[in-house]
Amino acid sequence: MEQRLVQFNGEQLACKLSGKGTPVVCIHAPCIGSLNFSYQNALSDQFQLIVPDLPGHGESSSFGGHLSIGDLADLLDNLIQSLGIQRPFLLGYSQGASIALEYCLRNPDSVQGAILVSAFSEVKDLYLHCRFFMAQTMSALRGIPLLARSIASSHLDDQTMRTAWVQHASQTDAICLGSLYSAGHQYNCTDRLNELRMPFLLVYGKEDRQLRPYAELLDTHISHAKMIQVPNVHHQVITRAASTFNQLCRDFIQQTTK
Repeated sequence: MEQRLVQFNGEQLACKLSGKGTPVVCIHAPCIGSLNFSYQNALSDQFQLIVPDLPGHGESSSFGGHLSIGDLADLLDNLIQSLGIQRPFLLGYSQGASIALEYCLRNPDSVQGAILVSAFSEVKDLYLHCRFFMAQTMSALRGIPLLARSIASSHLDDQTMRTAWVQHASQTDAICLGSLYSAGHQYNCTDRLNELRMPFLLVYGKEDRQLRPYAELLDTHISHAKMIQVPNVHHQVITRAASTFNQLCRDFIQQTTK
């Protein structure tokens, strides 16, 4: 795996690259960083994986600390162009899926397809509002190590992996993280979903009942979407059901690129 630091106007975006073949750009959830996709490294035997650390995460600069979802989508586009990548697939997890959606809306001819995991196009229920407010508050109170431990324990059983996740996530810039949660809280692209024409794979944990209305909303409004609910797993599909999820990615990309 190659670590790349891409420079933009005095700031840098850290990015991991591995494998060859069809490019897949992976967009992580807040306060995890590129290690979010540790269990997707297996896909590099067939695809080229591009896994950036969002601003303020890992070795990436904060880019001023205050970025909207649109800003992040544009920064992602700059990264993809800088790396010379042509028409990638996007893989977005949780709030990373919101960035993927905005990227697809802004660059419809530059994407082959998108895989959205535990995704939402807006935040409209009390449960998710409270989760975001809690994370914003912890960021403001410099509680990132505690938040990182909570996220790692919910995603992983392996203690070595948990330790690596916590160490990586604890580097996260507090101002940048609070801004990212705030941006996700405000983001709403539901009214534009019918503009999307590329193929989408929507993946949710069958036990993730809180996101079921969001899953149905996306499935209804995106014309070329296929939704799959993975049994016996909640929100953390990419780690808790990694083998099943990875095979879904392989099948979707292969079918789309025939």
